[in-house]
Amino acid sequence: MEMLLQGFLGAVHNFATPELWLIMLVGAIIGIIFGVIPGISGMTALILLLPFVFKMRPEQALPLMVAILSTSFAGGCVSAILLNVPGVPANAATLLDGFPMTQKGEAGRALGAAQMASGLSHIITAFLTLAIIPVIFPIIMAIRFGDMVFLILLGISFISVLGSGSMVKGLISGGIGLLISLVGFQPITSVPRFTFGSLYLYDGITMVPVALGLFSVPEMIALATSGGTIARTKVAIKGIQDVWSGVKDTFQHWTLVLRSNIIGYIIGILPGIGGTPAAFITYGHAKQTSKHPETFGKGNVEGVIAPESANNAEEAGALLTTLSLGIPGNAPQALLLGAFIILGLVPGPEMVTKHLDLSLTMIWVMVVTGLMGLAILLPLASRFAGIALIPGSVLVPLILVIAFVSTFAYQQEANDIIALLVFSMIGLVMRRFDFNRPALLLAYVLGGLFEKYLFMALFASGPLFFVRPISLILILAIIAVICHEPIKGMFQRRRRVKTV
Repeated sequence: MEMLLQGFLGAVHNFATPELWLIMLVGAIIGIIFGVIPGISGMTALILLLPFVFKMRPEQALPLMVAILSTSFAGGCVSAILLNVPGVPANAATLLDGFPMTQKGEAGRALGAAQMASGLSHIITAFLTLAIIPVIFPIIMAIRFGDMVFLILLGISFISVLGSGSMVKGLISGGIGLLISLVGFQPITSVPRFTFGSLYLYDGITMVPVALGLFSVPEMIALATSGGTIARTKVAIKGIQDVWSGVKDTFQHWTLVLRSNIIGYIIGILPGIGGTPAAFITYGHAKQTSKHPETFGKGNVEGVIAPESANNAEEAGALLTTLSLGIPGNAPQALLLGAFIILGLVPGPEMVTKHLDLSLTMIWVMVVTGLMGLAILLPLASRFAGIALIPGSVLVPLILVIAFVSTFAYQQEANDIIALLVFSMIGLVMRRFDFNRPALLLAYVLGGLFEKYLFMALFASGPLFFVRPISLILILAIIAVICHEPIKGMFQRRRRVKTV
């Protein structure tokens, strides 16, 4: 207890310096800018910043990097909602209902809900972090490879409830996503699969061309052929009134915000999962627990609140894992880990003992910069929403140029442009015949992780790796997810028969 008090007082002392507040403001602005621009993301900003870390002190470099990460999701949801283009991969789930809300003329409401959910997430996860620090080691050490298999399988099982339309088409879409995730070297045996002799495919297909091809390009082509604007309704955007209605939606669904934060945070402290699966899992959870699940995919504000709560919570959980165990929870945290090493710090138990003040400082930097992002973006949300009323003849060529430039800029690989074209055609076909594009994206994201941990579990524990309490609980959760809709439908039919 004394150690925690000393660490807390050290963090308070750090926040008393004007320098830290300036660093947080600069980092928040950089994170928002890199988040809003599709395909760039906060991770790109960290890569560009890494060479300058050599000349910075730990109390300067680390808060700056955390500030960038904590606001990139808030920026990324803007393009996801308005343009159907995820600014950051973890915003991919937000566009499923965010963009339909824009088409209905509710862009301001969607942006208000997303920004407030993001701001609340930073506050909630700060208290979750303080509560979990004393027990983080037993939790992490209790998780085995086999448990990770079923956690990821739980995410894949949400294919059955993701989106709308035919269950068969959803399963077909998910199967295609799983096949795409198999492209490249097998992670354990290093055997190349579906590469067709192409060196480009040896590393698999990256997220950016897949997401932009499935969602952005098809919608822009559809807008170009239909004419008009993104907002299908002729009702004018009401400015701050629409934004405020989204803020109120978030507080009306406060239990969903809390549940999404807890789910996202738990996923975040497990190494190697990432924000995108966390967002999709909470989206599926929101649909299953909603009073109006049939409206998901058509512009339900709950479909915006849940993923925007989860992706921020996941980043906070991943930060705790990186600090306390020296294991990066996701790719951006791996860059943060590199910064630690450059600065001569050793992430692990020492960070929550000898350097607890610095660790708490970084946690609270995430909270404060998240609120800074809310303060910057919320007043501007109504102006951003005006994009929905720009004529398609102006917007379509601009967005297509951004999509292609962002795809190339992601890793300066010309073959990514070809991949974008291929997935754009796949997205057009799926849109035309009402196949489930979100299910394909979810299966693609989780397929590689599932295979990786399955092989590791088999090698480590043999074929009975699932005979563990945690794995068995997760298996029951998977069964509940799959059986929830059929059982719910059966009871509804029985009620209708009785009333007749």
